[in-house]
Amino acid sequence: MDNQPLREQGQPKVKRAYLRSPVWLFLIVAISITVAETAIMFLFEQLPPMPSLVKNIMDGVLLTILLFPVLYLFFFQPLKMHMAALQQAEGSPEKKNGEQAGWLKTQVAISHSPVRNLLVMAISIMVGETSIMFLFEQLPPMPPSAENFADGFLLTILLFPILYLFLLRPLRVHVAALGQAEKSLRQQNEELKEKTLQLIAAQEDLVRKEKLAVLGQVVGCIGHELRNPLGVMSNAVYFLQTVLPAADETTREYLNIIKDEIANANRIVTDLLDSVRSKPPHPEAVGVRKVIERILHQLTIPDSVSVRLDIPEALPALLVDAMQIKQVFRNLISNGVEAMPGGGALEIRALENKPDGTITVSVRDSGSGMTPEQLGKLFQPLFTTKARGIGLGLVVVKNLIEANGGTVEVQSEAGKGSMFSIVLPAAQ
Repeated sequence: MDNQPLREQGQPKVKRAYLRSPVWLFLIVAISITVAETAIMFLFEQLPPMPSLVKNIMDGVLLTILLFPVLYLFFFQPLKMHMAALQQAEGSPEKKNGEQAGWLKTQVAISHSPVRNLLVMAISIMVGETSIMFLFEQLPPMPPSAENFADGFLLTILLFPILYLFLLRPLRVHVAALGQAEKSLRQQNEELKEKTLQLIAAQEDLVRKEKLAVLGQVVGCIGHELRNPLGVMSNAVYFLQTVLPAADETTREYLNIIKDEIANANRIVTDLLDSVRSKPPHPEAVGVRKVIERILHQLTIPDSVSVRLDIPEALPALLVDAMQIKQVFRNLISNGVEAMPGGGALEIRALENKPDGTITVSVRDSGSGMTPEQLGKLFQPLFTTKARGIGLGLVVVKNLIEANGGTVEVQSEAGKGSMFSIVLPAAQ
């Protein structure tokens, strides 16, 4: 279905301007009648004298024939085009309103027949011309040019009520009706776009849940099985570090490497488990500044990354699960630091939204940023922009935030960094 407005579907824009101006149409008709009447009077001067009645009838017929192209171009054709466009506007208010549609049809019934219009105009011109000729016979003689001009001007004034009633008024009515139809189509177009976006979002959410379901089946089978050997290896490293206190530097370095990699593997398993099963939160009052400062002390922040906190002292506490929200902030801060391998600035701000009873916490980095394509897949399981990683950290973030009654939004631009904004309920 083509949802473009009618004006964009080939309807002439030029005709709209003069159809709204009776003065402009009056001038067109007046000039046309004056020029045509001058030509007819010149023709009559070349013919033998004839009775006034015959002359007036011939004048009316010839003037109607000469004027009809002008009337067709400026009245009949636009009216037909607007009628056709209005009839094609399915679902418009005018189409639904039967009483108004019937009135519109009555208003322009005469416009569908050029022959009928020709007859009406011919009779009107003959009657008007007869009246004008009778008036001129009562007045002193005047130059032919002045008489022709006065004839055209007076005939225009006499004809204009008929033109307005049978042509101009229906035209203006249909221009207004067509405008309403365009407005209705634009509104339907916007509604269709909105529904399309909602459908895309629902489809993406469904794909995300399907991935989580498949991932849950895999994790449920191997998660605990992986932790057992990791626990054994961790205990072995601890034993070796205990019994070999005097080991050389190379041995101690490799034992530390093994210990760190076991911790990384444990973290991956934890992320896997957390991404497919979220424990019900136990809300309590959690201070934003306190939890973030604690995380910053626990993480290793490179010297090349400067951290700036903008958290008011009087900011209310969050009403969330302390452990879950700590994991959320840890993941976001870690991601921000990892997005700036060459150094940069990490800014963490918090703002109270009193009308909503919420608090917005934003984490902004000056790193590499993301493309629109990457943003669209950001919260999909197993999608990552890192060289190392399995793409579950942000899945965990989204799940935990939504479990605590919050929302998360992302703004990012390639080469200019990213900002994650979290809205969470405030403690009363």
